[in-house]
Amino acid sequence: MKAQVASLYQAVDLQQEIPPLLIGERCNPNGSKAFREALLAEDWDACLKVALDQEARGAQVLDLCVAYTGRDEKRDMLTLVKTFAGSCKAPLMLDSTSPETLEAALPLYPGRAIINSINLEDGGRNLERICRLAKTYGAAVVALTITEAGMALTCEKKVAAARRIYDLAVNSYGLRPQDILFDLLTFTVGSGDEKMVNAAVETLDAIRRVKQELPGVSFTLGVSNISFGLRPAARKVLNSVFLHEAVAAGLNTAIVDAAKVIPLNSISEQDREVCYDLLFNRGHDRELSPLMRFIEHFEQAADGDEDEPQESLRYEEQLRQRVLKGDREGLEDLLSELRGRWRPLDIINNLLVPAMREVGELFGRGELLLPFVLQSAEVMKRSVALLEPYMERIEGESRTSLLLATVAGDVHDIGKNLVDIILSNNGYQVHNIGIKVPAEEIIARAQELQPDVIGLSGLLVKSALLMKENLAQFRQAGLKQPVLLGGAALTARYVADDCVPCYDAPVVYCADAFAGLKAMREFEAGTLVATKVEVREAAAGSRPGPRAVEIDREIAVPEVPFFGSRTCSEVDPAEVFPFVNEQALFRGRWGYRRGKLSAEDYAELVATEVLPTYERFRQEVLESGLLQPRVAWGYFRCRGEGDELVLEHEGRDFHFGFPRQGFAPHLCISDFFHNEEEGGDVAGLFVVTLGPELAEKTRALYAAANYKDYLLWHGFGVEVTDALAEYWHRKMRFEMGIAEGEPETIGDYVVQRYRGSRYGFGYPACPDLELQRPIFELLQPERIGVSLTENCEMVPEMTTSALVAHHPQAKYFAV
Repeated sequence: MKAQVASLYQAVDLQQEIPPLLIGERCNPNGSKAFREALLAEDWDACLKVALDQEARGAQVLDLCVAYTGRDEKRDMLTLVKTFAGSCKAPLMLDSTSPETLEAALPLYPGRAIINSINLEDGGRNLERICRLAKTYGAAVVALTITEAGMALTCEKKVAAARRIYDLAVNSYGLRPQDILFDLLTFTVGSGDEKMVNAAVETLDAIRRVKQELPGVSFTLGVSNISFGLRPAARKVLNSVFLHEAVAAGLNTAIVDAAKVIPLNSISEQDREVCYDLLFNRGHDRELSPLMRFIEHFEQAADGDEDEPQESLRYEEQLRQRVLKGDREGLEDLLSELRGRWRPLDIINNLLVPAMREVGELFGRGELLLPFVLQSAEVMKRSVALLEPYMERIEGESRTSLLLATVAGDVHDIGKNLVDIILSNNGYQVHNIGIKVPAEEIIARAQELQPDVIGLSGLLVKSALLMKENLAQFRQAGLKQPVLLGGAALTARYVADDCVPCYDAPVVYCADAFAGLKAMREFEAGTLVATKVEVREAAAGSRPGPRAVEIDREIAVPEVPFFGSRTCSEVDPAEVFPFVNEQALFRGRWGYRRGKLSAEDYAELVATEVLPTYERFRQEVLESGLLQPRVAWGYFRCRGEGDELVLEHEGRDFHFGFPRQGFAPHLCISDFFHNEEEGGDVAGLFVVTLGPELAEKTRALYAAANYKDYLLWHGFGVEVTDALAEYWHRKMRFEMGIAEGEPETIGDYVVQRYRGSRYGFGYPACPDLELQRPIFELLQPERIGVSLTENCEMVPEMTTSALVAHHPQAKYFAV
């Protein structure tokens, strides 16, 4: 039976006699300015015109996406499905990740639609719901080769993901092979990233493999991804050549702008050759690389007018666009033009500050990622610096002000500095008085500067406790300003229950810099109130997880190579990088989360922005010696005593007290070690550091207002520190003889597919940083350049420590 999709008026074969089937991509607010403006204006006739124009230009199926922040996706989808169904001959592809939207739209469509899309990013939960909808309403589905590990980059990973999806969709949920269109994903060959030079080859090979191994399925592809980052005229040619090659490999359908597909016989032999060289990564024996030859060849090609040129926009709108896009190019000339129309202060207050406010709103809606917010802040900072020489001095500046400090003993400043960046570039006056600031100094500076609001930051559990003490001192000193509290160890509940009662003015929990921005705006509006949280306690026994764990007391104590401590200053940084958790770095530390991006747009972002940045950083530190990884480690006889682990060294006992879970299964770290009656045990300890230079580099970047690089380098350093800890933990498992069945991928390390565990001090199972003091006595990490602050925090900042337990049941847990 032929695989077809249908509208009210016609059926269309998915596998055309002369492929490919062309799927129009312009009915998407994220890809078409005309469609976005029509959607936001609710001009449904204009939306329909975009669809009909695509039909007229050759689109045989229409992709319809209406997901846009601030709008009701379900309502818009239902409206346009009904509108398009009666007017468009081309069948629809319903492009939504929301099962609720699809469930409402599919019954209204009088034909056989395609659902775009399913994948395994969440392990298959959405896939199950959408496949059941497809089965119920007879729809076809687009399946993206995305798994829990992210986008499949290589042929092998693409094929493996396709097999998994096929097994679930066909064997578990009853779809037919011809109901599935695999999008095996392609990534740009135009970024210069060495990891992507074979992107076209990997995709073409994967199409051939999947076609052979999973007969009956169809294929689709967002063809223009292959050329992302190149000039429009060159993209048009490269896309067309790649489409021809993909069809030859077995591609049935393609998501394209049909008007921009050039027949292969209309492309000159010279153009084709440079495209083939780039797509197949060939011709490295010549003077220029395939990419540079391609760029040079098309350098003189006239670009199309896809977007309105910047020069045709009003100067005011050009400045807004510069801020929104984080683009500093030509800023001095642009501001010079604007100074002929506006006073410098009015440029700041009426143009720059509103643009930065828009940036904050885009971030809050998930439409702008943190690294790009910081690029916008750089444009703001640079603009103000260029305008300052021309500004008249105003006595008694009246901007709303914030006094900002990291509390005593805490050396972490990334969170505080992000608050400074975001607030100062949104028009607020920020007095950033640094790290490790005692309450007495904060009080004195508050009395001197008279800020409107005070902000306290701190990463540690001990810092959170110190904030409570500081508030009592503020009250005693007679301070009346509202206080904003932020930090990793804080919770809204702790602030509401423990901190708010200590102070007479509002005390407000801020989860991040943008929560601080919201609080400042509420202060200006007179609506700022203290944090209040009403939380019902979970019923006894309702927590997930095992009710009880029987610890195996028969586990043999491993033999260790030595007792006492040693140091190592000869760690090769190149050996550490395979242990970097790239997902944690990219999404967590760097803030490159998918957010509102489509799967393919996010793949483009990773391929063109994120991976090249990581590779550049990695090469720089390897070539420059910016990292000086050093380790102090050791093994010690020990014994468990209730909730304590007692380590023995040179006739002394060192007591490590650990908290016990207040809920089942009531675990404590000491449970994993033999007690004295059982013959005692051994424990490992280590301190690892990257040295001081990388932290000094981040401080210099912050001081120079290179905010994006500051965030990226800081996050890079923190994640490489953790990779060094993972690397050394592995070495210690080999030294102890417990390294059987070691992990093969970084994902296996993340879920602890190895024997034993390393418990970092300051983390959930052992939060007490005071335990760093006996660690320092036992390991003497001063020998590798590490010291301890009065708050038991290690310096340099990119340093971490851990206790190593060998017991097979020892894994991470929260208290």
